[in-house]
Amino acid sequence: MGGSVSLAIPIAANNQKILAEKYKVKSEAGQDDESINKELASALPSIVIFNQIDCDHSGSVTLKELKRLIKSLPRKKPTPPPGGWPGGSPPPYMSIDDMFTSLDTNADGKISLDEWIENVSKDDMVGLKAAIDGALDPKTGKIVGYQSLEQRLADLIEKRAPLAAELAAIDKQIESIKNSVGSTGVIVFHQIDIDKSGTIEKKELLRVLKQLPKPKSVGGPKISIEDIMKSLDVDGDGTINEEEWLQKLEDIPTLKASIEEAVGPDGKIKGYRSLENQLWKLQQDVIGLEERIGNGEDGPALVEELTKKKEGVLKLEMKGIKPEPYERGTEA
Repeated sequence: MGGSVSLAIPIAANNQKILAEKYKVKSEAGQDDESINKELASALPSIVIFNQIDCDHSGSVTLKELKRLIKSLPRKKPTPPPGGWPGGSPPPYMSIDDMFTSLDTNADGKISLDEWIENVSKDDMVGLKAAIDGALDPKTGKIVGYQSLEQRLADLIEKRAPLAAELAAIDKQIESIKNSVGSTGVIVFHQIDIDKSGTIEKKELLRVLKQLPKPKSVGGPKISIEDIMKSLDVDGDGTINEEEWLQKLEDIPTLKASIEEAVGPDGKIKGYRSLENQLWKLQQDVIGLEERIGNGEDGPALVEELTKKKEGVLKLEMKGIKPEPYERGTEA
């Protein structure tokens, strides 16, 4: 070796120092270069693995790093070493804590390179060594699939890149929806959606348009119901879902202004009745008309109105609608 240690693998600085010291001790003790080379060559596989599992490059292996190694090894029975298992049978189960204790000879809480080289081939470590040997890449001498922290970090950064763009797009949509939610937001949408289908149909939109006041704050030409539906119904399925309502209502300032001017403190359009409110109102109308007829009022128009009101009540009741009172003072 010409008075120094030379190995064709990248080794942590601390381990290089240890190897140099080992070489110096052996050389000063009179050991020739050839025998030193032989010893270090036999230790080389263990050195490669040690440097691979020494994730923080501290020159020692901690219990955490040993656990990381064990978790990376294949979940299969290790192949017996050449000559078979010592004693003729596979080694008994050994906990990671017991492995660490056996490898950490001086009990200082870490496994040095010397301890690893000397102890990993002991009989009580034969199961671990066989598992490691079965997972080695013959070309590199490293454990297949065992990533360094640097490799793991690089992989995570690479995986995050497309996700970051997707998350940014989602955040933009969320912000857009948040900006739209207000007096014309979610509460109004569900108020207009009187059949609770989760969408606003053309007839429901027409119903609210008939009750809205003409906006005072925004001028402009009158927009047809067809044009409004076309603007709000982004996917063209004939209905307006909640997301479409929140995102596209800004494109129709006259409608937005009309709704905002009609919204009360509770966030709802004043006087705009739900089907439950409508049923209750029809029932009250029927009672009133029957009282008038019972008090002597008569005439075809009154009877016809009563008939229509009763038909309206029956129609809503057949849909399973339950009457719900509302305060008359809140009507627009």
